[in-house]
Amino acid sequence: MATEVLKPTIIGSLACQKNSFVKNDFQTVVLRCEPTQKTTLYEVELQDTILFPEGGGQPGDTGFILPAGSVEEIIVSQVARKGLHAVHYVNKFIEPGSKVELQVNWTQRLDYMQQHTGQHLLSAILENEWQLDTLSWSMGGTPSDKKPNVEPSDLFNYVEIGRNLSDEEIIELSDLCNEYITTKAQAIEVDQQGSEDCDSEKGVMRTVRIGELDANPCCGTHLQSTSQIGSILISPFQNKVRGKNSKLYFMCGSRVLKYARFSHSITSRAKTLLSCTEAEVPQKIEFQRIASQKISKREQYWVKEFASSNLVSIIQAVELRKKGHLAVDEFGTLDVLAHIQKGLNLEIEKRQIQDYNIVLCGREKATNSGAILILSNSGTEIVSTASEISGLVQKLKGGGGKNGGKWQGKVIEYGELEWDLMVQFLSESF
Repeated sequence: MATEVLKPTIIGSLACQKNSFVKNDFQTVVLRCEPTQKTTLYEVELQDTILFPEGGGQPGDTGFILPAGSVEEIIVSQVARKGLHAVHYVNKFIEPGSKVELQVNWTQRLDYMQQHTGQHLLSAILENEWQLDTLSWSMGGTPSDKKPNVEPSDLFNYVEIGRNLSDEEIIELSDLCNEYITTKAQAIEVDQQGSEDCDSEKGVMRTVRIGELDANPCCGTHLQSTSQIGSILISPFQNKVRGKNSKLYFMCGSRVLKYARFSHSITSRAKTLLSCTEAEVPQKIEFQRIASQKISKREQYWVKEFASSNLVSIIQAVELRKKGHLAVDEFGTLDVLAHIQKGLNLEIEKRQIQDYNIVLCGREKATNSGAILILSNSGTEIVSTASEISGLVQKLKGGGGKNGGKWQGKVIEYGELEWDLMVQFLSESF
């Protein structure tokens, strides 16, 4: 008797699409396992799967493959589409023909379904009540190589619609969405066509129905009822895109609770720090911003004045003995030293000073850190001076100026008496 040749299930008829609530203990067979260009990953194709491959605006699942007779859990880090088939990316080779069990990362899957079904509900109401079609949508809250850590604001998804909604429309939309989640919950059903109706690119066609409210083709996994969405939060802040179009931001389910906890924590801390009520927080922050700008302008003014007042003595010393220095014992940041350096460069050029060796050093007593600049027309002088100072200050790191110009260093922390020893050295040598 001929051995039955197993074929992979095509997209649209996958087990995860037929029943999106199967979490684990799903048995299937490994059809192939091949190494990828990334040496640590293998590409696995199964006869069927409960792990959804990325598509339709929904990210792919993660989970585990458990070989039969083994307690080992092989991590599935990604599920993608290859033609009409799902491929799983794992961190270990699995022998083709092996029987395995699958487990879904259920917390992640439920979150994705809440966002995806929530989007269908939101789009249906926008179309029915305001005749606004959803032109595109994107699910947020998914880590990427560029941004592996998701921030609370990243939890928002968006739908692109034809215009901005008013504040009143957003409130009404929010009320309608949450009404269909609570008092008017709708059953969700998936109509699936036969394999003979398979699309050559999309696979078996499926229609997701939300009661009598909506029916739309979709390949993703969905909830069984709108009540399982939990709640929908719609942001009043929208972005204009492509002319008059607008991105409307929303989040659903457990994300709303997570965002509420974060927002409550931030608001409570802001109230305490600013000594005000929630409603006064924006006004208080604006006052602080204006005050900070004024302080910054005053600081810049006095830094320039300080730089100007020290230029004369440094230039006089350089003209007299070709050397000069300045030690700023408090608030001696790199920014302050840079202002002085700028003025020195102008004076050196203006007076056509040929030979010079200048050291500018500073520290901040609060952190016991600081900065050092060495300016000279001679690279030899810079290297020699930097070497001597480095011998006095252990946690000094810097470089540059081998051919003359500027050497710049950062002092992570001045050791005991190091500042005093350096100032003494400069006073005696410069």
